[in-house]
Amino acid sequence: MNLLQLVLKQMRQRALSSWLTAISVTLGVALAVAILVVQRESHSVLAQTDFGYSVLVGPKGSDLQLVLNSVYHIDRSPGNIPYSVYEQLLEGGEFADHVRLAVPIAVGDNYEGFRIVGTLPKMFGFDDEGQPLEGYDELGRLRDGYQSARTPPNQRDPDRPIAAPALELRSGQKLELAAGRMFHAQKFEAVIGPKVAEATGLTVGSTFKAVHDVATTAMSDVHDELWTVVGILEPTGTANDRLLFIPLTSFYAISGHAESLEAIAAVRGEASATRPAEHDDHGDHEENAEHADGDGHDDHEEHDAHEADAHDDHRHGAYSLDDQGIIHLHLPKSHWLVSAVYVDTYSSHSARQLVYIFRNRDEALAVEPAMVMREFFDNFLNTGSMVLLVISVLVTIVAAVSILVSIYNSVSARIREIAILRALGATRGRILAIISLEATLLGAIGAVAGLIVGHLVAAGGSAYLRRLVGEGFAWHAVAWGELAFLIAVVIISFLAGLVPALKAYQAPVADNLVNQ
Repeated sequence: MNLLQLVLKQMRQRALSSWLTAISVTLGVALAVAILVVQRESHSVLAQTDFGYSVLVGPKGSDLQLVLNSVYHIDRSPGNIPYSVYEQLLEGGEFADHVRLAVPIAVGDNYEGFRIVGTLPKMFGFDDEGQPLEGYDELGRLRDGYQSARTPPNQRDPDRPIAAPALELRSGQKLELAAGRMFHAQKFEAVIGPKVAEATGLTVGSTFKAVHDVATTAMSDVHDELWTVVGILEPTGTANDRLLFIPLTSFYAISGHAESLEAIAAVRGEASATRPAEHDDHGDHEENAEHADGDGHDDHEEHDAHEADAHDDHRHGAYSLDDQGIIHLHLPKSHWLVSAVYVDTYSSHSARQLVYIFRNRDEALAVEPAMVMREFFDNFLNTGSMVLLVISVLVTIVAAVSILVSIYNSVSARIREIAILRALGATRGRILAIISLEATLLGAIGAVAGLIVGHLVAAGGSAYLRRLVGEGFAWHAVAWGELAFLIAVVIISFLAGLVPALKAYQAPVADNLVNQ
């Protein structure tokens, strides 16, 4: 019988003790491996430094909450900022020297648990009528022969025209259509992410109603408005795959939203926009409502006639619809609020300038998302992971002590058996090898099992992260750090087995045969 067979036979004879010892090692290793995998891989998902936009502008408060809500669409919105902040960021506006592109978003509703986001077609590379901007095809893909507006000046090809700016999620990656078309900026239309389509069964041509709040699915909170799905996005591996995008105008037209905006405006001392008697200038109303027909109305008589003549069957509290389904908001832009604004700047210097400027303003906050996530991992997650890693090492050490105690007790109980083996010709070295191999084998079994269990735990973490932000991580990848930890566990197990092994090595044969 070879050495390994002998050791395995002894472990079977003490099956309960052996398995409990191996399980204790498994738990310590699994905890350490899970921490290492989650820390490494989640960092690659959440803390990427290649955002396709430089700055995120949103309400005053927590930088991290703003990024998590607006970029990864986790938890509730931290608040809103006036639409005028977005207007300041428009190309050619106050920050024209810094801003290449600014895109607003508004959140606050969901469909079957998937968040609804109000925005503008230019986020995808389309104009307000849903037609591709220069350099993009009907699906929002960059046309051959064009180069992105984000191409650094020193890398541009002078013979290739530059496409119109469009939001990139990451450098070189933008939202593109897989099927259908882009929504019209002033219609009840929607473009949905692939995960939404897969989970809900919505297709191009399907209709849906929004549910108030980003979390509840209570049917009592369903809004009256009906959206038609006109496009489905290509998968991006980001949180955007789990969103429903609707025109910003239709977001403000949602029943209940206009009333809330009016209430906020009243607190700010602004006049109501949905009651004609309070209009001072209808021309201003027309401008704010962005009427697509372009007809100006200079007085309220014309406005009333317009309402009665064209929208008898399509009037609502905050908006009206014409025969083409165009939304005419009765809510001026001064009442509008947005959750955040994505801002693509010309350079990192411009980004830092915007952050500094808004730090000294009251109406909004500007942050660099990549910087915020790096600081989060450096200041919190890495520290927390280190604490947990220390705990896992302590658990592993305790497991090694359990190996020592288990084998020490085993040697004490088998001292006569060991003496018999010596009497039959077994050398001290062979006895030492048997005991040491048993300890090492227990550690190795626990280490390998811990590696598997740890990655399974990480898989659960990946699935949870995927539900939250739309993307998981490579939980099955084994890094060198994990292998190094496993080798360390095996070595510690071997060293733990040396104490009882040396006891057996030094035990006198004659005394143990007689005393037993």
